[in-house]
Amino acid sequence: MSKIILFANIKGGVGKTCLSALFADYLTLQGFDVTVADADLQASLYRHRERELAEDPQLICPWTILKLDTLDSEKLESDVKNLSKKEGVVIIDTPGNLSENNLTHIYKVADMIVVPMAYDMDTIDATGIFINAIKTVTSAPLVFVPNRINITEGKAFERELRDETITILGKYGTITPRIKQSVVIKRYSTLHALDKYQYAAVEHAFDRIIIDPLVELNL
Repeated sequence: MSKIILFANIKGGVGKTCLSALFADYLTLQGFDVTVADADLQASLYRHRERELAEDPQLICPWTILKLDTLDSEKLESDVKNLSKKEGVVIIDTPGNLSENNLTHIYKVADMIVVPMAYDMDTIDATGIFINAIKTVTSAPLVFVPNRINITEGKAFERELRDETITILGKYGTITPRIKQSVVIKRYSTLHALDKYQYAAVEHAFDRIIIDPLVELNL
C-alpha cells in the first residue's frame, strides 16, 4: 500500500508545485518508488513533464505523473482509491484552495500533509486558516516547510515574527529547516535528477520529512 503525501496550502505562490517535483526527485534518489498526481486545475506539473518530454522524448521518466480530474467527484474518488493501492509514495500537488467539495476525497486519504509557507503576514494568516480548515477533514500529520526564505532579511521585528510563527506552528506539526530563496530551486525538472546545488538546497528540509514523519508512517 502507498503512503499519500499532499503538498497543500490555500496561499498561492508558496511553491507547492515546485516542491512536489523536487521532493519526488529527492525520494527517488533515496530509493523510493514515487508516483506524483497533479490535482490542480492548471495542471502545471503535468504540463511541465509534457514539455520536457516533447523536447527530449528519449529521456526515461524517473517517476510517474498522473492528472486528477477534481471536477468529476466519482472519477476522482475512484482514482484516489487506486492511488492508495500503489506501492511506495504518492505525492499529490493540490490546488491553492479548499472551496472545491470534491477535494475532500483527496484530503481524507492523506497520510501526511506538507505545507509550504513563508514568514510574511499574508502567508502566515492563510496558513492559519488552512490549518483550522484541514483539521475538520483529516487528522493527517502536518509538516511545515519554510520555503523561498530570503536570508538577507534580518530586521528585529521580522526575526520576532519568525520565532513566534515557529513556536505556534510547532504546536500543530513538524517544522523543517528553511529552504532558501534561490534560482536553483525554481529550475526544477520532472525528468532530470537533482544537481548538487539543488540537492544541497533541499536536503535538510526533506531529510526532516523522511527521517521523522515517514519513519513514523512505517515506510
